Amino acid sequence: MPIGNYDALKIEPEILKYWQENDIYQKQKRKSAKGKNFYFLDGPPYTSGKLHIGHTWNYSMKDMVLRFKRMSGLNAWDRPGYDTHGLPTAHAVQAKLGIEHKDDIEKFGVAKFVKECRKLCETNLEAMKKDQIRLGVWMDFDNPYVTFKNEFMEGEWWLIKQAHENNRLYEGEKVMHWCPDCATALAKHELEYKNVEDDSIFLKFKVKDAQKSKISGTTESGTKNEYLIIWTTTPWTIPYNLGVMVNPEEDYVKAKVGNEVWVVAAKLVGVFIQGVVDKKYKVIEEFKGTKLLGTEYEHPLYDDLKKVYDKLKKDHPNVHTVVLSKEYVDTSSGSGLVHTAPGCGPEDYEVGHKNNIPPFNNLHEDGSFPSEMGRFKNWVAKKDDNKFIEYFDKKGALIATTKVEHEYAHCWRCKKAVIFRTTRQWFFKIEDLKEKMRELNKKVKWQPDWAGARQFDSWLDNLRDNSITRQRYWGCPVPIWKCDDCGDYIVIGSIDELKKLAGKVPEDLHKPWIDDIKIKCKCGKFKKRIPDILDVWVDAGTTSWTCLDFPQKKNLFDKLWPADFILEGKDQIRGWFNLLFVASMVSMGKPSYKAVYMHGFINDAQGRKMSKSLGNYILPNEVIDTYGADTLRYYSIGGANPGFDLNYNFDDMKLKHGNLMVLWNLHKFLIELAKEAGNPAKFDKVLVKAVLSLEERYIFSKLNSAIEKVNILFDNYKLDEVPLVIEEVFLELSRTYIQLVREKSSIGSEDDKKAVAYTLYNVIMDCLRLFTPIAPFIVEAIYLNLKKEFKLKEESIHLFKWPKADKKMIDSKLEENMAVVSNVIQGILFGREKIQRGLRWPLKEVVIVSTNKDVVKAVEELEDIIKVQTNVKEIRVQESLPGVKKTVKADYSRIGPEFQKKSAEVIAHISTQSTETLLGHIEKDGKYEFKLKGEKVVVTKDHLIIQRKVPEPYVEAEIKGGLLYINPETNDELEAEGYAREVMRRIQSLRKKSKFEKTDKIVLHIKVDEDFMKMLKPWEEKIKEKVGAENILISDSKAARKHNYEYKEKIKKYSLDICFDKI
Repeated sequence: MPIGNYDALKIEPEILKYWQENDIYQKQKRKSAKGKNFYFLDGPPYTSGKLHIGHTWNYSMKDMVLRFKRMSGLNAWDRPGYDTHGLPTAHAVQAKLGIEHKDDIEKFGVAKFVKECRKLCETNLEAMKKDQIRLGVWMDFDNPYVTFKNEFMEGEWWLIKQAHENNRLYEGEKVMHWCPDCATALAKHELEYKNVEDDSIFLKFKVKDAQKSKISGTTESGTKNEYLIIWTTTPWTIPYNLGVMVNPEEDYVKAKVGNEVWVVAAKLVGVFIQGVVDKKYKVIEEFKGTKLLGTEYEHPLYDDLKKVYDKLKKDHPNVHTVVLSKEYVDTSSGSGLVHTAPGCGPEDYEVGHKNNIPPFNNLHEDGSFPSEMGRFKNWVAKKDDNKFIEYFDKKGALIATTKVEHEYAHCWRCKKAVIFRTTRQWFFKIEDLKEKMRELNKKVKWQPDWAGARQFDSWLDNLRDNSITRQRYWGCPVPIWKCDDCGDYIVIGSIDELKKLAGKVPEDLHKPWIDDIKIKCKCGKFKKRIPDILDVWVDAGTTSWTCLDFPQKKNLFDKLWPADFILEGKDQIRGWFNLLFVASMVSMGKPSYKAVYMHGFINDAQGRKMSKSLGNYILPNEVIDTYGADTLRYYSIGGANPGFDLNYNFDDMKLKHGNLMVLWNLHKFLIELAKEAGNPAKFDKVLVKAVLSLEERYIFSKLNSAIEKVNILFDNYKLDEVPLVIEEVFLELSRTYIQLVREKSSIGSEDDKKAVAYTLYNVIMDCLRLFTPIAPFIVEAIYLNLKKEFKLKEESIHLFKWPKADKKMIDSKLEENMAVVSNVIQGILFGREKIQRGLRWPLKEVVIVSTNKDVVKAVEELEDIIKVQTNVKEIRVQESLPGVKKTVKADYSRIGPEFQKKSAEVIAHISTQSTETLLGHIEKDGKYEFKLKGEKVVVTKDHLIIQRKVPEPYVEAEIKGGLLYINPETNDELEAEGYAREVMRRIQSLRKKSKFEKTDKIVLHIKVDEDFMKMLKPWEEKIKEKVGAENILISDSKAARKHNYEYKEKIKKYSLDICFDKI
């Protein structure tokens, strides 16, 4: 039964079934089990439910590397992972249960809530696994590592213990980014910055009377209405204002505005008072910022928060005074005096710490103000900025409000704006490691290199101590037990250690069950576990050893760690790449990976982020159900350079699908040819190689060059370049080699047909092996067809060894010449389109005009190939074509932007030069140079418009390195050949329509009129041979008998009857 057309939607499920029923993945693993170890570490996707289009790109590339390594004989570790803890799951469960806040979770029951989280993750994990398998990913899906499992969390406990023993774990009070929606602290890597428009406000803080002498230098400034003018974009932080920063090195002024005196930066006095406030002013004094140090002011909210502020002032005398900061005061905008709230920002915290001003911030977890804050009770930070602004205005403190566009931090999980909050958290001490980490990073092999050398290095350079604790429920519990009475604490590093100290361990280590475990303290009381969970990124950071079942088992860790290769998207610079590095540094002092491939994001064709609201969101199943998984893999793997985004384009996708059809049709052609030539897998290679001609030598050279290049690309993880190199081989096999051997394969000698079959078989088989990592379904389907036809032994293409280049078969010069020839062929085909002459109709003559030695030599040596491919009778190579008249003029659109003010003079000079002078220099040197007022000016071909008037009857076409001219004139002989070729094509098409095999012989009768008969008669034998006719009759009379197959055709002005029977 003949092999049908390529149908991915039919083939791929069948191949999946074949792999599963025959354990092909396991057999490939066993075959390479004794090879050199290769440790691939899978970055665990979050169990959100289904793979999105970015996941499919990511896993296509991961699977590509693993398949290559296994076929290369390496023992590849390929355990998949799944990230399950954290707020996305918790939020999904809350939405399902109709729960909004943490208090509601407590009411619902933490145990029930955690069970629901686990259940959702398990369901989603199975859905993702199913999608991965459908994509063709081969990983150890029977043994994934999952972050909610006890053995994984034990690996996290081991990390915390190691950090503690290495003096890299500490508890501290710090100002942290805080998400009120998620009610948890956020680390630096969990922030996303967005451009937002906010209200910025200018407020006046009244200088206390007793302090006027510090900054008074004139009698005019002795007013009671003296104010420090501050500026902020966060009105909600004003209740927590405890100081004002000024730059000690900048100049400040006191400006009289009405009956008030305002203190502002000298640089900004006009911009601010006139530009923003639109008031008149008079500068009455100027001084350096240092003079303001210690100046006390009255907080505009003092009457509302008197009790709070008096206590703070009593304990910390520098509260509500001016402090100095060169680093954090910018006088390019605002007022030059910076509102300082040490509990509401890291810079403010730093300045406050230096000046003994406390980080006061008593916001609730949900961002609301507590009852101690009086009238502001239940007001919400950030959300109620407008309420604060209205109240400042009511109090007479507001001077102006302006809109400002700036970057503001948002939570990576819920996408809401974050605030600052002072909390006690546990941290990894890493700031002192960053220089060592930067040095170690230089030894990591990054693809692209700039991702490591610039982006990751910059991230490491700005590292801060990482907070590792979160105030939630669904996550790995922090393994710290602390005594509330004496303050002593212990860090637990394993389940066994906990069991030994506590006497028991819960079946599930999660909250709330772990919280029931108490440890006897030396003071006689009990240590209780601190209630926090670990940041979900700690989960991800430990994967390099938890993936290997460490610390429970050490054999795999000792054999494989650190990871040889990791691959993820560019967002992981601050995420997984960072946390893997941090976790291994605080525990073992070295990186946990050796090589990284970083890809970008997938956008739509216009480069926009995909979103359901824009209607440009693509689901992987939509693509797979239309084109198949192979097309999706093939397109995405080669779709973008490392580190860059892939702008998803369906036209490009269709092109790749078309290429797969070419590959499919190649194997069909081979199988048909083998019916005449014999089984190419059984041919004597020595004998066949002896009769290989130039076209065979070329395609074998192309193949082996590709094998060599692909191996280099894989070794250097230039994964995106691999598909193009392989596709060039099988596309060239189809569009060039098969076209060159059409005659040999159909009417050639037995040796000719064997040579073609041998070549096709070996090139296709190697292409299949090369293409296996990219499009595993189609290559397996093709192989199984070849296995059946040619009695091949191996059960799967995946069980073959990776191909090695035969360097003796590489002829670089021949490939270069064929590249030139290909360019010439494309030029002739383009010329044919101009004269509207189909390829079956021969051309009388083509003249190639070139002074390029490579072009001339290639055309002379491979002239016959050009003739066959383009159906040209005569090809001449010349330095020029007599009668061509050239004119040259300046291209204003190119010269203007480049030469700008000199453009007119450059154009004027060009107009004075002859065509021969300009083109003579450009054709010889690639440029024309002259001097203009002593300056050298270089003009190239791009600056000129070159027009040629071509003599009759020629038609011109451009080629790389020259021009070609087609003579479209024809004659009776050429016309007869064209008609004969067209007749042969029609008959072949009718044979196919009639479902004939290539080997079927026919009896043929062609009925035409007398003129057409005279044209075809000289071609009778050729037609007979070409269409597989045992007997042929071309006549102007009807067939003497009825034929089983009778068709009426028309070629241009001639009608014909084609009648035949199978013998």
